[in-house]
Amino acid sequence: MVNNSLFDRVVVWFTSRQHNLRSFSMLRILYGIGLLLLLVPSIPERALLWGHASFWADPEAKRRGFHTFDFIFTKSSPVLFDIAFFGLILVVVLFLIGWHTRIMTFVLLVMLVSLQANNPYVLNGGDTLMRITLFFMLFANLGEFYSLDARRRSRALLAGKSKRAWVPAHVSNAAHNAALILGCFQIVVVYVTSGVWKLVGDEWLDGTALFYALRLDVFMAYPMVNELIWQSSLVIYVATFIALWVQTLFPLMILWRPTRIFALASLIFMHLGIAVLLGLWPFSLAMIALDMLFVRDASWVSAFAWVQRSKAFNAAREACSRATSAIKGSVAPRRVG
Repeated sequence: MVNNSLFDRVVVWFTSRQHNLRSFSMLRILYGIGLLLLLVPSIPERALLWGHASFWADPEAKRRGFHTFDFIFTKSSPVLFDIAFFGLILVVVLFLIGWHTRIMTFVLLVMLVSLQANNPYVLNGGDTLMRITLFFMLFANLGEFYSLDARRRSRALLAGKSKRAWVPAHVSNAAHNAALILGCFQIVVVYVTSGVWKLVGDEWLDGTALFYALRLDVFMAYPMVNELIWQSSLVIYVATFIALWVQTLFPLMILWRPTRIFALASLIFMHLGIAVLLGLWPFSLAMIALDMLFVRDASWVSAFAWVQRSKAFNAAREACSRATSAIKGSVAPRRVG
């Protein structure tokens, strides 16, 4: 009886509605921003990185088997490559603003894999994570909020028009929630694996690992900031301790809301630090976007409501201050004489 009840609850959770829609929309936006920050600054060097001048990378690409995916971004024609490259930037923009999001997600995944197949030397963990999770996102609803798709649906609803559903609601709900589970599982695997490997090294256990990481010249984006952090042994020790145990215990910490909030906040600050101090912002942005999947829609609604209340309170305070100043000016004592 208990097993049947648990199974029924799981089925209802999967099929009744789509969960964490705002988090998926935030993930779409962060992925789009990250890809634009990668592609747009690379426009002057696009031929050397991925185009006709990148033949030097072909042996490694073939060794990894990537050459089977390079059919879109050809190296034999600079013109065709440029058309595909700037077409990818356009697709990223459309994906970012949520225009026909499901179609753009598929096109983006195919074009992104094809581009990255041209040069595996410039890939990093963030690129790998984005490719894996974008496949999961093919089955998710990424455009429910903060998108042109949402705006179009709202206008159609106001006009009394209803869009025909090609897939039954319970099937689309199950597909979306399955993508949510797979995305969350992927991030759990990354954190636990990272934490376990940290436990192998003595530097993480004695609290000095962060010091050595910040001393790597090749990853030192802002040396002055890194040097400032080196001066505090306490900051180094505490940051190392939190990074080690929050990642290692992440599967347990997400089970209870207070520890889940602490874990997500700690990890987001950690990734921001990695982006600023080590320059690994593509990886950090992908990790932060996936961390968002653990935030419920109710939490987003509460956060946005708090922001709106804060804005309203500040506006009311400024209006009251202006009114008080006007009253004081109108009743100011006149000088006699």
